[in-house]
Amino acid sequence: MTEHSSSVLTPLGLPDPAILWESERPALQALQHEARRRLKSPWALLSAAITQSLLSIPYPVRYRSSLVPEGTPLNLAIALVGRSGAGKSTVFRGAAAAIVFDGTSLPDADTSRSGEGIPALLAHIQAERGTEPRLCWRRPDRALWVHWAEVGQLGAQSARTGSTVLESIKSLTSGEQLGGQNSKGDGLTIPPATYRALVTIAVQPRRAAPLLSEEAIAGGLAARFLWFNFEDADAATLPRPTHSTDPVTVSRNQWDGVGHVDALPEMDAAHEADARAALAGIREPIDSRVQLNRAIIAIALANLDGRSTLVPEDWLLAGAVIAHSLDTLEHVRDALSQPDDAEHAQETAIANRMVARMEKLRCDGIPFDQARRRLSRPQGDALTALLNEGRYSRW
Repeated sequence: MTEHSSSVLTPLGLPDPAILWESERPALQALQHEARRRLKSPWALLSAAITQSLLSIPYPVRYRSSLVPEGTPLNLAIALVGRSGAGKSTVFRGAAAAIVFDGTSLPDADTSRSGEGIPALLAHIQAERGTEPRLCWRRPDRALWVHWAEVGQLGAQSARTGSTVLESIKSLTSGEQLGGQNSKGDGLTIPPATYRALVTIAVQPRRAAPLLSEEAIAGGLAARFLWFNFEDADAATLPRPTHSTDPVTVSRNQWDGVGHVDALPEMDAAHEADARAALAGIREPIDSRVQLNRAIIAIALANLDGRSTLVPEDWLLAGAVIAHSLDTLEHVRDALSQPDDAEHAQETAIANRMVARMEKLRCDGIPFDQARRRLSRPQGDALTALLNEGRYSRW
């Protein structure tokens, strides 16, 4: 413990999530009304509105604090949490009915089969005879929304040998360089800080392990995510309005000539407390981006309110969003810790059938890689998992 340890502040001290919906801001009121009309959680529609808000902000705009004066990209990852049938695929239409971004064509959701494929969603190399190859962006605003409709799909992709998909999510949310050159000099490189990226993943709590494994927490992946609960027992009891209302229109004009959004004094103080907690070793790895994520949410909320500068209420309301996110994260972690006997039995049966089939093929003299290609997809995933865990060996 250093001599300065007495001045270290714990960085978390958040308002009640409920205060967000007490706000009279038109955008938040519109989201709450639309959620009740569609019988959805207002937090679900808010997750979509934050995604759309950040995608509408020009990519060069960065968040500037006293600790990071060069600025930080406004990129974010969001976990859409709910059991199967919670309506994760419909909330973006609800948010679009509540809030319209004037003069902005927002990107549709893209997906990628691998980390290596993500740079190609942003740009491609154009090579014409007699000219140097050049990088061509697929959208003039350089905005990218990558979505996985099922966290299990992401888990299966990440389990494949050599997969970089989880590392690519970390790079996207930090605005780092993407892609690179191969040994032949081919490939696609996206320079750092030249794009806006939002990642969303639909997460069933019991299947959230790819985002909350020990490796994901220690490596900083888990800290990248905001967690929004798509199930809401309180919202389920509220009366349903039958009338629609006019959407709130958000202009893009407030961003003309803006390069940075500056932190408020209380935000700088929170970042300093967070940095001191990290130096003292008292900040949990999964909390490493709480204050940065809160700042990015505050900017998204300011944009929804038609501003490019922050006011103290933005920081307060963003704290309510973070509190909801942390509550949802605890719910997911609790669900993960509970054994699912039926799922475990099914996975065990698949693994046992895989082992029996592989051993038969081995006895028939089939090489390992050929035998592997004869497995069904679930059995192939089971084999990959056992290989990674050292519980099965190649021949």
